[in-house]
Amino acid sequence: MKTLYGIIFISLVGISLYFIYPFPQPSNSGAESRWYDQATVDKGSTLFKQNCSSCHGVNAELTLDWKKINSTGKYPPPPLNGTAHAWHHSIETLKATIQEGGINIGGSMPAFKSKLSDEDQDAVIAYFQSKWPDDIYQKWSGRYQTSDIPLIESTAKLSTDTQAAENKMTSLLRLRLGNKEISDPVSTPVEGIYQTQFGNEYAYLTQDGRYVFIGNLIDLETGINLTVIAKGKTAIAELNQVALEDKVIFPARGVEKAVLNVFTDTTCPYCRKFHEEVGKLQEAGISIHYLPYPRGGKQGPGYQSLKQVWCAKDKLKAMGIAKDLDTGDLPAGDCEKGRFVDEGYALGNRIGITGTPSLFKSNGEKIQGYVPYQQLIPRVLSN
Repeated sequence: MKTLYGIIFISLVGISLYFIYPFPQPSNSGAESRWYDQATVDKGSTLFKQNCSSCHGVNAELTLDWKKINSTGKYPPPPLNGTAHAWHHSIETLKATIQEGGINIGGSMPAFKSKLSDEDQDAVIAYFQSKWPDDIYQKWSGRYQTSDIPLIESTAKLSTDTQAAENKMTSLLRLRLGNKEISDPVSTPVEGIYQTQFGNEYAYLTQDGRYVFIGNLIDLETGINLTVIAKGKTAIAELNQVALEDKVIFPARGVEKAVLNVFTDTTCPYCRKFHEEVGKLQEAGISIHYLPYPRGGKQGPGYQSLKQVWCAKDKLKAMGIAKDLDTGDLPAGDCEKGRFVDEGYALGNRIGITGTPSLFKSNGEKIQGYVPYQQLIPRVLSN
């Protein structure tokens, strides 16, 4: 297996530290590169058939109606072959599901923490990922791909037109990234290092613009992740531009103490679990501002039902109906308000949403995934 190398950059009390670290280079699988080899898939095939196939199918193809509660009152096992939501999750999240099971979120999957070792879990994931089509796999693993951009022959070939110093600093980065919009660099607490942004990525440039570090900038003295703070400010600036009428708002009961913006998908089990506890948050003085994020975009299973929610006269009740927590009928999703589902998805992608639920406090702090209300309320109300 080949190895790629990247660089981690951190600041330690004004001292710049650089670490070279290896990235595993995926082995070839079909036309595209993947992180696992055939031996791992073969091992995973045996383990999957022994432990998983009775529910998920031998080829990870079951169940077709995985989004609907069955006669036992549980959600049936979803397909793991790339047609459901497994590709929306990191390996860490997939392993956590294998370890803990799905009973706590309305499913029936038992926990395998004591039965499958860490390597066994990797092998099981490799097996069902081997069933994913290349386009699905690449959506999941695009961050592992290497660049095919050729070397820039000389910085002397850069334009000598009159430019602001900031644009000169980002000239090489612009050449590398092509048409991507790059923000003007701003200074950081580290002398000679400037922060810039493209899409939802943050990059740190040396003052001459030649070297770039992509990742997190952390002050080890204070423990503050400066990149996370910057991302939070960007997210809140974007969220503040969304009109209130474009959100589905569950207002605080009594005095409003905090606002929590929540990106949701009606077919997400953890979103349903979160929605069951919205009343507890309202009682604590927290207003919930829902925004739509159909995982998979227009092809995602929740896309149409989100449009139906946003088209409903009573959006609060419609949200409960769409999440199978209330009864009633939903309207057609072809109204003007339904357009915001596409806008919400685009907004989520701009600010780095990778799964649901994704929660944002008013100070920009992002809380990823479901957190029980007992722990969530004090976290939201804290500064």
